[in-house]
Amino acid sequence: MNEPSVRPHDLLPVRLVSARTGLSPDVLRAWERRYGVITPTRSPGGQRWYTEADVTRLRLLARAVEAGRNIASVAPMSDEALTRLVRSEEAARLARQTPHAFATQPFLAEAMTAVESLDSTALETALRQATLRLSMDELLDGVIAPLVRNTGDAWHGGTLTPAHEHLATSAVRRLLGWLCDQYAPSADAPTLLVTTPAGQWHELGAALAAASAAAVGWRVVYLGPNLPASVIADACILSKARAVALSLVFPESDALMDGELRALRAQLPAATRIVAGGGGASAYRPSLDAIGATVVTDLPSLRRWLVEQAKT
Repeated sequence: MNEPSVRPHDLLPVRLVSARTGLSPDVLRAWERRYGVITPTRSPGGQRWYTEADVTRLRLLARAVEAGRNIASVAPMSDEALTRLVRSEEAARLARQTPHAFATQPFLAEAMTAVESLDSTALETALRQATLRLSMDELLDGVIAPLVRNTGDAWHGGTLTPAHEHLATSAVRRLLGWLCDQYAPSADAPTLLVTTPAGQWHELGAALAAASAAAVGWRVVYLGPNLPASVIADACILSKARAVALSLVFPESDALMDGELRALRAQLPAATRIVAGGGGASAYRPSLDAIGATVVTDLPSLRRWLVEQAKT
């Protein structure tokens, strides 16, 4: 039976939950039946509908399993315990991948504690000290990106409030703007235009991309969030940008996004490349593939892509 065309606005169908979590419908069904990880609402016709809280929990479980945990061992855990576990596992993974990653953990812990305490002075101090003592890659990959991700997860999971998220966002936005200003591109540096498409208001992913691009020698034109395709295309042409970087975070179910992305590709010069990333990029992967965009999964992948593009 097909899913109904009309559903309560605050509930999500299984196909969208699958796209947002990376878990196939079969895996979702198995986890629900065998381990009781969540209990979706049932429609009169038997379709499963999910809440945003369900999606947040499923993402945490998926990240725990991806880190090597058995689903049977993590299924009984609370969202708060899962969040702590995922943070710990990601810190360990970062330490394994980067020889100097252990140096980032005290700064990340201090920053996260400051956010949880709504202590803006302590947060600014932690970020300032991290900026002084860490390399740019360590700062972005080991402190700023996980701080943004952890704060967002905790907010959506209900363990932090919008006030906590706004505190972190304000501090990180100021820092990233300052970091971009520290790099003077060469006269022949390629130009990257960075923004988020219409309807995408979360801009920290775009700001992280801008800072990463500046650090590897690109001239960055940062436009902020929520711009329609025509404005992005006009700005790209005026700035002679070689590429456009799009951040896609939330929402992940915008029915208008496919049209926006296709319109952008149609209005850009044929040689202009599009690169996209962010937590919501996977949900729009069919549309991004259709316009020939490169999808990157993290900041190191973006930097590698930018370095390669700069050679062409």
